[in-house]
This record gives sequence, C-alpha cells and structure tokens, in this order.
Amino acid sequence: MRRFPLYFVICFFITLLVVNTGFAATLPVMTPGQKLQYHFIKQLDPEKMVMIFDEEPGEEGYIRDIYMDLKGAVIGGVRIKSLVIRGSGIQLSPVHTWGEDGPEVEQILNIHAKGIIDENDINQNLLQKEFGDDDHWHNLQLDIHPGGIYAKGYYLVRMLFKLDILIEIESRLKIVDFQQIWLDQYTVRVNRVDIPAFITEKAVSQIQPLLDLSRFVFPLKLTSISYDDTSITLSSSREPEPFDGIIYQYEKGFSDPVVCSPKLKR
Repeated sequence: MRRFPLYFVICFFITLLVVNTGFAATLPVMTPGQKLQYHFIKQLDPEKMVMIFDEEPGEEGYIRDIYMDLKGAVIGGVRIKSLVIRGSGIQLSPVHTWGEDGPEVEQILNIHAKGIIDENDINQNLLQKEFGDDDHWHNLQLDIHPGGIYAKGYYLVRMLFKLDILIEIESRLKIVDFQQIWLDQYTVRVNRVDIPAFITEKAVSQIQPLLDLSRFVFPLKLTSISYDDTSITLSSSREPEPFDGIIYQYEKGFSDPVVCSPKLKR
C-alpha cells in the first residue's frame, strides 16, 4: 500500500477545512470604490490622491458623483503637479469586467477639471525623448513665462550629410479636442539662414501635440490655458469643487492601496 508523506496529508485536510467551513469567504473583498482607487494608483502612480463619492459606486459601474484630487500623477509620461476633477452621471463598464486595463467609460454626463503642470516636469519628459525618426529633436527644453512659452532645441537633419540645427520657438499654446496641448501662433528662429522652410515646419510638426492627456480614464474637457513664471494651468469652464461623502485617501509610501478604507466625512 502506497503511503503519502505527512505534509501532503496535512495540506489535504486543511483544504477540506477551508472549503467546508467557508473560511475563504472571510478574506477581504474590495469594494467598487477601492477597485477604482487601485486602478488609478496603478495607472497614474500619484504621490497623493483623494477620491470622494456621494455614494459607493454600484457593481454595474455607475458613479453618480465623484471628486478627485491627484498630486504628482503621471499621464502620458508627464508628471502633473495637480489635477482636480469633478464628474457626474458616469457609466463605466460593469465592475466584474475590469481587467488589467481597468474600466471603460461608456457614458459621462458632466466633467470639470483643473490641472497645473510645471515646466520642470515637462522638460524632464522632453529630455528623455527623441522626436521623429531619421530627422529628430534632441536636447529640447522649454521655458514658461506669462506671455506663453519659449522652446529651444537641436534638430538633426540627415540629407547628403548630417546637420544639427539650433531651433528657437516663441509660442502660445492651444487646446485641441479638449485634451491635447499644441503650439499655436509660433515664430521660429534658426541658427542658419539657408535652411528651407519645410524643414522647420516638419520639425515643429514632430513636437505636436506637446502634451496629450487623452490617456486619462475620464475624457477631460479642458477649455482654457493660463501661464505664470514656471507653470501652465489648464481649466474647464467650471471649477471642480469637493463635497461631503465617502472619502478614499492614498499617500505613496504610507498607504496600502488594496485595503485603504473609506472615511465618511471630509
């Protein structure tokens, strides 16, 4: 008769105990709000985040009212100093369908947002990129000032020989499709007067859009841009305001995103 090691016998009886007593059912289960919080933490890697619901989202994915305040979130490779959002009438895909990519937005009634982006964070992203293929930018940086932006970088052109062109751009910014930031009303200076205009036009086109916030799960509706000495502020037509409700809080390095519990008052 074959004998099984004592270890396997013990494991077998423990398994029976778990199944028969329903012990597994006592393990913590994440609420829809916690699942959404976990998705934002995973996708945006914020330094801090506050989410407020007027009521816990349903398993069907409906959110009646939500407020979000994110500090240091990363969207499209760019750190966003501050992003505040208020949305209502949001229908997401059912919670049981949320996979690695999180929920899909099926319908949204209203959304208002305000974002602040520092020039240091934009430059950090630009320095890590090379725009274009054969002809491309490198060492591109920008400086934000109350009148717009000043950008300077080198554009490497491959024709019969390689030519590294210093290009300077003075520009305003505009919002395209409510979520993308493009150069607008710009003037271009180059360190060589014999460069054909089509080369500088191609160079500028490779930067566009300068910022793309369309990867955020909620479709933002930004309508205005303002500038100060070191940052730009992107805003919707209305300021997003917080409200009293169920609060989920997270701070990087201090909170466990899975078990972060809701607070009932602000």
